[in-house]
Amino acid sequence: MRTLRDMSRGHFRVGNPSGLQPCEGLESRLRRPYEGLESRLRHPYEGLLRLALAATPLLVAGLLSAPAVAADDGTGPVTCEQTPAESAAVQQPNVLDPTLRGVGLEDLDDDAADMVAGYLRLKGVLPLSEVLATAVVEQRLDRFTVDVVGRAFRFDDTDSLKNKHGRVGVMRVEVPIFTSEGLCDVGEPEVVWQRSLTDLDLHYRVSISDWVGVIDDPLSGFRRVFPLGGGGIDNGVRYPGIVSSMTPTTDDGLLEKDYAWRELGSPWYFRKKPYLPISLGRSFKRADGSYWKTYLESNIAFHIWQDKGFERGNFSHGCMRLRTADLAELAAYVFGARAPIPVKLKLDPITDARHPFPFDRVKYWQLKNYGTAEKPRFRMKYMLHEMELGSLPLPLVDQFTPMTFDSKPILDTRAADSSKP
Repeated sequence: MRTLRDMSRGHFRVGNPSGLQPCEGLESRLRRPYEGLESRLRHPYEGLLRLALAATPLLVAGLLSAPAVAADDGTGPVTCEQTPAESAAVQQPNVLDPTLRGVGLEDLDDDAADMVAGYLRLKGVLPLSEVLATAVVEQRLDRFTVDVVGRAFRFDDTDSLKNKHGRVGVMRVEVPIFTSEGLCDVGEPEVVWQRSLTDLDLHYRVSISDWVGVIDDPLSGFRRVFPLGGGGIDNGVRYPGIVSSMTPTTDDGLLEKDYAWRELGSPWYFRKKPYLPISLGRSFKRADGSYWKTYLESNIAFHIWQDKGFERGNFSHGCMRLRTADLAELAAYVFGARAPIPVKLKLDPITDARHPFPFDRVKYWQLKNYGTAEKPRFRMKYMLHEMELGSLPLPLVDQFTPMTFDSKPILDTRAADSSKP
């Protein structure tokens, strides 16, 4: 049977033929525990030298066959910075929706965009005395491209009123961002280009159906997108059978500083904020039969919201409302541009731009009918149409009829034709 375990050989021995005690053989082996090792330590570096000579061919072959850039095995120090070679080799794609280009960084539902906007507004980050707006141009995984509208004394515009922060200009900057373990950091911005306001050829277009305004300079690619609140709905009160907006349309309007107000305090609901009326082109016939054209102020303007808060939708008598910061920025363009800004008010949606601010398609204003459905009648109060909350679902875009400043007699004819049997 198995009576003794040989500790030195790691297996069982059968019987006890040597007559030794169970641990006697092991005791004799432990008397000189380092006897075998002593001879190996006479030349302590002999084994290492032999190992190095044997491994040298393998190391040389590995270096010759290794790639130029070693793969990251995750054991080295973690860093968010990229080397110039890595940045040039890997160009991150632009993940921004093209229709959102020109929207303020603060309006994007993105934490990194909010952080970049706050960083750019800090004093001393950019050579600007005041930052009016930060508009997104491109958004990549490692950087934002932003158009910063601000004031500085080196800029040039046509505003005759001196501002303590200087005049208005635009800077396009690239802001690197670094992410690691759920945290994000912002790098130093790099200026791509900067232009004074007089170097920009601005155009303004407004969609009455989705209430968005776009002001842009096609040459430089600068663009700003604003949400608007505009005219209520006329469900056939002024012109029976015709659904229209209280905000008319035009292809020939201007925003001129000669008609604009920096502050308008009367009536009280303008709150001493800018008031920017649209001037319309008018042609007059001379005595000799020739025509001359001029632009005259209309009763449709861009101004501040009068209610408790800004609402995007059909909530006015015909004018267009903006948020406070957006109105101040638009006024800076009007007073500082080298020429009046052309304006187009269109019923059709703007397909290449949108704004994420929510559009209220449930609640809206409508022109109040003091008559009957067969004989509608409206009233004026303080030179404004009396309005009420709409009771019917908001009409669709294709149900609207454009109401231009100059074609109301044509709409009168259409209304008369629609009422005929």
